[in-house]
Amino acid sequence: MRSPLIYSAIVAATFSASLIINNAYAGIIFSEDFSGLSTALENSLIVDWQDSTGGGFEVYPTGGAAARGMSGMFDHDNNPSTAEVVLPGGLEVNDTSGDVLLTATFSLGSTINANQLGSLSFFGGVRGGNAIGATIEIFNLTEDISLTGVLVPTLGSFNWIYNEFNFSSTAASIGDQIQFRWEGGGTNSADGQEMALISFSIIDDPAAAAAVSVPEPYTLAIFALGMIGLASRLFKK
Repeated sequence: MRSPLIYSAIVAATFSASLIINNAYAGIIFSEDFSGLSTALENSLIVDWQDSTGGGFEVYPTGGAAARGMSGMFDHDNNPSTAEVVLPGGLEVNDTSGDVLLTATFSLGSTINANQLGSLSFFGGVRGGNAIGATIEIFNLTEDISLTGVLVPTLGSFNWIYNEFNFSSTAASIGDQIQFRWEGGGTNSADGQEMALISFSIIDDPAAAAAVSVPEPYTLAIFALGMIGLASRLFKK
């Protein structure tokens, strides 16, 4: 008869392997800093950028920020203790009229597991002192559901302000078409919502991490292999 220790080792190894297989990717999916200017949104080629005017996008370099009442510097890492850096570029939502709808659509290429979140971040500003009606929404086109509801971003009247909006793993699956929707607000092309450094990432859920401490999959795997080796030696005896 096989020792119960062998069965325990096999169970531990199987459990560890399943944790490794199910350990979903965490990191940046895309990040667009608009450094490609109006010729191309070259840092986010997996994304289909569109706006409701159909007339292209008003992307501007660092020097264009001052003309829109915004700083040419920004807190790129959202850390007040570090120095601000030069803004690579910005995007004006209201390119040719007021209250334009800008969308960014892409296919979710990675699983979001139960302890992770999808996270959209960007820096926001106001042109012309008026972005009344400006909103942000994350939508799952495949499931035809809003992942966040319609939210109001925090926009700076001169300085760029960091925004972050998250959704849970239950709201989207690998292969789903995800769409970010920005309403420019304002009344004309000389005002409304401005944006810089838009990023989408899969991040670990801080609430889940705080609620339970689970051993790393690789630690469990090493433990399981050690158990198998010990059990094998005992079995041979």
